[in-house]
Amino acid sequence: MKKNKISAILNLKEDDLKLLPLTEKRSVSSLPFGCRYRLIDFPFTSLHNASIDSAAFFIAGNGRSLHDHIRSGASWGLDSSIGGGLFPHTETAIREAVEMEKVDQINSFYHDQIHYVMRSKSEYVVMMGSKMLSNIDILALLRYHQEKEADVTVVYKNMVQPGYVGSEDETYLLFESQVTDRVTNLVSFDKLDSNLKKAPVNMDIAIMTSEKFIELATKAGKSKVKSETTLLYKEHLDKVNVVGYEYTGYLKNINSIKSYFEANMDMLNESNYNALLNRGDSIITKVKNGAPTFYSKDAKVKNSQFASDCLIEGEVENSLIFRKVTIAKDAKINHSIIMQGSQIGKGSSLEYVILDKGVRIGENVHLKGTADNIKVIKKNTVVEPERGVKV
Repeated sequence: MKKNKISAILNLKEDDLKLLPLTEKRSVSSLPFGCRYRLIDFPFTSLHNASIDSAAFFIAGNGRSLHDHIRSGASWGLDSSIGGGLFPHTETAIREAVEMEKVDQINSFYHDQIHYVMRSKSEYVVMMGSKMLSNIDILALLRYHQEKEADVTVVYKNMVQPGYVGSEDETYLLFESQVTDRVTNLVSFDKLDSNLKKAPVNMDIAIMTSEKFIELATKAGKSKVKSETTLLYKEHLDKVNVVGYEYTGYLKNINSIKSYFEANMDMLNESNYNALLNRGDSIITKVKNGAPTFYSKDAKVKNSQFASDCLIEGEVENSLIFRKVTIAKDAKINHSIIMQGSQIGKGSSLEYVILDKGVRIGENVHLKGTADNIKVIKKNTVVEPERGVKV
């Protein structure tokens, strides 16, 4: 066995209800981000940088959009035919719902994970998702795990209090004392001590030996525990030595339209951009070649990002423009995200708007949302001033 070989399990069964309609036909993991990436690129890049060549991922639906993006996993070195590979498991939500009625049987979600880990012959297993947008160094995490001689090491990010508003889908770590990293409980935000200066957000990333994973996954599968990384060890904190590893880079929980919008807008800030995208090696994504974006003499651009193959004749400020977007003369785009292949007609204006892929905005159309209520236009929608919205 290769020394310290790591296999990876990506639990992509992530709640997407608050991200509709963007997740109507795609998973959270395949959401476009930052003009050229998908959210799955970030955990996959972390695997690549740790020389991990074997990964299994689990999604609730069929994942067509995700499969189209990752293909064989070659971009991230996950297409190895010798001891590695990318192993997809789809439609897990349907199978899990049926199997919850069966007694004393490990459900297929955990059974498939155990089978994968055993076949991988890895010494360690790292578990991750995609909605916690970050850039984690898995080898540093492994070293910390070994130094602490822990059973399980979980990753957290300290968010400064007061002022930080927790999310209902997040859990927070409680430690044995102020000077130890031994985790004693995971609680909701309202259960945290308000006097704490920092809120340690659980990032749903964990590492453990394959032997420990098989033990915990077997117990979870027989107990019909919901398929979440945290719940694998939460009920065993009194018997299992779980320690916390502090992550200090950029973090955003992509759990709503608002948080998705904010994360993209954060990339217009140099410090945030560097903290996420320039933290070690570059983020890897599927390569798409294209011509440089063309800016006409009438174009006015300020504090914005652009992908390739765009034609810009109007005004763009504080916005992110994806590939093959056309913005006509006298159009004004502000605090907006325009996804691939969209067209904005002459004289139109967009503010606090997200256009999904292939949206066509006619001439003199005016769409306006707010920072707290982003206006989202569904994929391939046509918006004309005299007819309103047409799909």
